[in-house]
Amino acid sequence: MDLLEVFKDSEDVIALPAGAVLIKEGEEGNYMYVVMEGTLDISLKGKALSTALPGEIIGEMALINSDIRSATVTAITDCRVVLIDRSSFNSLLTHVPEFARHVMKVLADRLHNAYEVIGY
Repeated sequence: MDLLEVFKDSEDVIALPAGAVLIKEGEEGNYMYVVMEGTLDISLKGKALSTALPGEIIGEMALINSDIRSATVTAITDCRVVLIDRSSFNSLLTHVPEFARHVMKVLADRLHNAYEVIGY
């Protein structure tokens, strides 16, 4: 699913300068984001885990399990991201099966990567 194409006309866009923190580990999460432009660092307890690039989603886990943020996300370069609130996220999951499959694939890929890191 090409999320850049799907969300290109969204009005819920925020611009982040390089160095800005988008998500802070331990905080409540009410939004997920689609990276439209730029590069973001995803870290846990100060250790870099991965990088988010245009077309990728971040922050969805807090919307799925209504939990606190599990990582910190910081803009490496100037970025633009689309905000998706909990209600819109749930609506997309319900009414756009391709989006739901995309989110499941992202979660499965992240689980697979976590298994590789811990040697499982």
